[in-house]
Amino acid sequence: MNLLSRKGTRTTTLIAAVAAVALTLGACSGGAPEAEDGPVTLEVWGWNPDEASAPGYFDEFEAENPDINVNYRFIQYSDYVNATRLAATTKDGPDVFGLQAGVTPTQFAPLAEDLAPYMEKALGGNWKDQIQATDQFDVDGKQVAIPWFMVTTGFMWANQTVVDELGLEVPTTLDELITFNEAARAAGKQGLVAGAKDGWQNLDMFQIIANQIEPGLFYEAINGESDFNATEMVEAFEVWKELFDSGAVQEGALGATAYPDANDARLKGEAALIVFGSSQYRDSTNARMEQYAEVYGDAAIADTTFMPYDFPLVVDGGEVGSLSGGPDVGWAVSAQSSKKDAAATLVQWLVTSETGTGLLGAALRPPAFLGSDIDLSDVKTPEQVTAIEGFLERGESIVGPRELTNASVKEALIQALSSVAAGLSTPKEAVATVQAAIDAA
Repeated sequence: MNLLSRKGTRTTTLIAAVAAVALTLGACSGGAPEAEDGPVTLEVWGWNPDEASAPGYFDEFEAENPDINVNYRFIQYSDYVNATRLAATTKDGPDVFGLQAGVTPTQFAPLAEDLAPYMEKALGGNWKDQIQATDQFDVDGKQVAIPWFMVTTGFMWANQTVVDELGLEVPTTLDELITFNEAARAAGKQGLVAGAKDGWQNLDMFQIIANQIEPGLFYEAINGESDFNATEMVEAFEVWKELFDSGAVQEGALGATAYPDANDARLKGEAALIVFGSSQYRDSTNARMEQYAEVYGDAAIADTTFMPYDFPLVVDGGEVGSLSGGPDVGWAVSAQSSKKDAAATLVQWLVTSETGTGLLGAALRPPAFLGSDIDLSDVKTPEQVTAIEGFLERGESIVGPRELTNASVKEALIQALSSVAAGLSTPKEAVATVQAAIDAA
């Protein structure tokens, strides 16, 4: 899967289809004509972008679309899916809402408008060839959402400022990670922090382990193409448990969320390492760090340097470096909305406009719209530029999709990971539970 058509400094021109978008946005409609006379206000819900960066997108949209206003509601992802699913059943809910790839497109399909007619009107019959991973939001031929930007996972981020202040080196093996954490705790800091209360964080970490044992086997097993009861999966659960038993992750990790708990710790300089992926590329920019300084009321945060690293090798005889990925956010239009034309205009602008994709590129988020670039000009240091370029290049050849598409299988795996980490079940019992869910699916 090719996550980027090219990388480097941002170009000022995109493919010719963008010009067509500007001419057709106001006219396209996926159904019967609607009366949307005068200024329209859209209610938009999402967990991404966050409160700090959202105005950068929606203020620009309003400037280019003066008859459409946006009220954006940010919700932490731990609460987002349930809150949005309930609200989207009513006319008082969001007009536009973000979706994650995986199980949520199927869950939200009855609540979302089919966006294919809008996109075809704007970009032509080959619109799917111009946007990556549209199939991950296609449910039985219905285009539930349009991918916004792409993400890769399988690595970690270091608060390099904390690491350097502690006089430590970023660990590359399990033993080094345990020693690193001990040294950090002795200095009043935390080493690697994990938000293991969140199922998605555990899935990201577990995929790293499984791919260190045999790259790609996890995806074959989870899709029923091979046996999840395989010895490799048992080993992956054994290593998973060892992370919690050995002190490779912080004490109390199972009670901590990735956002805001673990994330706040690394931003405030209380923790040195965290398992995040390419969504944190923007944390290498001056602009993003200044935003953090304002949000947290601490000017010193602006001087912090974050660096991406491979997760330590925690498997004997394994290998590091495999990345997984897919769309991080897809934008959907509520089937209950009375403002579908304006809502589709916003989605198309976010995904395909020169301004919208340029803002993504400036935030170091690879746009799903092909022909878009990443702007590295605001990255703080040359070392960060080199590291990010390396991960961008590796992200063009992912080993599998980050998200699971079957809800029951995903839930079984999440529960199994929590149970093993807490010592409530064995690795063999865990893989048997997951295998049963795969068989039932």
